[in-house]
Amino acid sequence: MKRIIKLGLGFVTVLGTANVFAQHAPGLDELVSAALQKDHGLAVKQLDIDLTHIDQRKLAETYLPHLDLSGKYAFLASGINLDAPANVVPELGIALPAVDGSFTNRANLITGGLKAEMILYSGGKVPALKKALSEKQKAQTALLETDRQQIIADVSTAYDQLALLKQVKKVLTESSKRLEVNTAIADKAFEYGLITKFEHQKIDVSKAQLDAKQQQYEGKRTMLIQLLHKYTGIETQRLELIDHDLSPFYRSQPDAGIHGRAELAALDAGIMAQQYKIEAAKSWWKPKVAASTSLGYLNLYGIQLKAKEPFPTGNTMALKTNKLELLPNFNVGVGFKWDLFDGNKGKREVQQSKIELQKTRLEKEEAVEKLELNLIRQKTELAQAEAEMSARDKQQRVAFDALTQAGKEFKTGLIKTSDLVGAETDYQNAALDYLQAVFNQRRAGVELLKATGSLTTDAVK
Repeated sequence: MKRIIKLGLGFVTVLGTANVFAQHAPGLDELVSAALQKDHGLAVKQLDIDLTHIDQRKLAETYLPHLDLSGKYAFLASGINLDAPANVVPELGIALPAVDGSFTNRANLITGGLKAEMILYSGGKVPALKKALSEKQKAQTALLETDRQQIIADVSTAYDQLALLKQVKKVLTESSKRLEVNTAIADKAFEYGLITKFEHQKIDVSKAQLDAKQQQYEGKRTMLIQLLHKYTGIETQRLELIDHDLSPFYRSQPDAGIHGRAELAALDAGIMAQQYKIEAAKSWWKPKVAASTSLGYLNLYGIQLKAKEPFPTGNTMALKTNKLELLPNFNVGVGFKWDLFDGNKGKREVQQSKIELQKTRLEKEEAVEKLELNLIRQKTELAQAEAEMSARDKQQRVAFDALTQAGKEFKTGLIKTSDLVGAETDYQNAALDYLQAVFNQRRAGVELLKATGSLTTDAVK
């Protein structure tokens, strides 16, 4: 029995290990794709596009017939009071006696009807509004690209920060190895009385500072993993496997202008939409034509007219009818409606649409000015970031050479411990500054791609 349990636990362990090895680190493509699917703001704007599509379908269905079926049953009851003097009809020799009495009337009524109406011509308003909605949908779709590019920028920033931290850890690890070697040398020098206790303690202080930087690294990496999890929804176990290097950004294409910006495409579509709205508003005075047809049924049955009091002759009047039925009651026709004067309502709508059009045109002019200025600024910042990266690279190489020389001289006792620690610190700072410069250069490159509207996942790999 114990052997069976051990075998079972071993099988579970193998499965768990296989599952871990089956996982792979997500690449930038997968991260961006997951973030695009998860982003709530993008989903809301897509729903707005869906609503616009529904409005388009509603307009297209304006020309569909509207069919109504109605029916009613009613019980009718009424009282009639009649007061008439005696009358004579000389031509017929008929004498009508005086009447002073009241009557009751009751009946049952059933009606039913089927009615259809259909617009044949809207004066051009419906086609113009359909075109306006089509342009509105183009504008909404174009603005989606702006959000997509921002998501790519955010995800790539976190992705590059992980690469930055990886290389920071590499620098710290190399420094830690050198400190271990130099600590052993310092221990022997202190033992032989070649250095003072104060000089020896400087090595310990340097190691403590290095440990603090490594702990800081672990904290930053944990935060970045959680941030990517928030962006993408990918489990943190897979995100922990991300391991890529940070490299400078290189432009594979010549500089582009702002014509690729989604905002301009959206504003162009907005201008067209306003123009179609003006066209729709101007159609207020045109006649509207519609067709209609109906089929009706009416049945009045159980009719009874009865006098409450007997006539002078002694008889009581009572009239009855089985039914009065009207079937079929059919009509079909075409009619029109022509608004000769609508109280200036149509005129005011045209004026409002023209003002909206002018506002959109002004917004585009302002957007072009801002986007062109932003493009100049991003080009300048990228050039500065590249110059800074080049300078930091040279500084790192010089600091490494100085550290190598200091290590040799420390072994031979030509320099003090403080000089070695200073050289190590200088190299750490120079290496970290270079890595930060590379990261900043990549961010400037991403912002330049955004400024031209050409930011894609492939462009930042």
